[in-house]
Amino acid sequence: MLSRTTRHPLRTRLSALVTVLCAGAMAATAFTWVVSGDPAAIVSVELAGLVAVALISTALVRRELRPLEQAADTADAIAAGDFGRRIAEPGAAPSTEVGRLAGALNRMLEEIQAALAAREQSQDRMRQFVADASHELRTPLQSLRGYAELYQRGALPDRAAVDDAVARMLSEIHRMTRLVESLLMLARFDEQDETELEPVDLTRVVTDSCRDARTVEPARPLRTRIEPGVTVLGDEAQLRGLLANLLGNVRMHTGPDTPCRVELVRAGNDVVLRVEDDGPGVPGHAVAHVFDRFYRADKGRSRVGGGSGLGLSIVAAVAELHGGRAGLDSVPGRGTRVEVTLPAREAGPAGGPPPGPVT
Repeated sequence: MLSRTTRHPLRTRLSALVTVLCAGAMAATAFTWVVSGDPAAIVSVELAGLVAVALISTALVRRELRPLEQAADTADAIAAGDFGRRIAEPGAAPSTEVGRLAGALNRMLEEIQAALAAREQSQDRMRQFVADASHELRTPLQSLRGYAELYQRGALPDRAAVDDAVARMLSEIHRMTRLVESLLMLARFDEQDETELEPVDLTRVVTDSCRDARTVEPARPLRTRIEPGVTVLGDEAQLRGLLANLLGNVRMHTGPDTPCRVELVRAGNDVVLRVEDDGPGVPGHAVAHVFDRFYRADKGRSRVGGGSGLGLSIVAAVAELHGGRAGLDSVPGRGTRVEVTLPAREAGPAGGPPPGPVT
């Protein structure tokens, strides 16, 4: 008896079946003719054989084609919009036409449903992104409109009031500019499947960024532990932007005298960059969302003082484009640590003098 996994094609099985039944009917007729020679008996046996061939063939063909009817019904339901339907496993081996058809259609349906789900998620993210961006831009635009209307109505009594209004307008313009630049950067990241990679001396990038941070906030205690000769494949401008956002996040959410630590070390085949502070930390419910765009742990924080909620989103996007990942660990009241892991690259000739010891 043939195994279910080695069954012949449907047309071969049906042809063999009909041939066997017809041969059996002819053999019965011939046997009756030899044994009895009675014409009535011969005709009766022949008719009975033909009826048996017809009934058995019809029953077996229906049984073989029943999975195809079920597949057709399922396809009709899917065409009507029920994308969750699947073709039931047929009672045939996967190597048969029906089995292969069911398997192929189910795989195709899984891929189609996954693609539709991904498109829907992308559309939802885009709608949310546009709504958040519009909300962020509305606030400074309302401020600009308010100051302009005050000036137009002559409600600014003296030169000092005018100067103050102009300064506030310029501040809002700068904030809108930074927001738009961040939005454009994230949009470019979304369009990039991969970035052009070249050897980058990450030791030099981190050292330069820490030096800039000390210049901006000379009073902040900043300790560094930067291994020499750490090189990665990446885009230097994007990596500098990543460091700028990490250090800017510390300035935004901690006081000017809050200690900060920056660490760059190798860990096996990876490079780990850590930026840690002793600030107020992030609430536990917010840790899972800090890399979401426009997310703020403190909903009541002023947008002027609290940023746009895009800094860590840019950090996560840059890390992903470089084949790495970003994570955050925080304890309320005890500080926050952001860790970025990137694939390491064997260092070539040093791109500059090695940094000094921990400072």
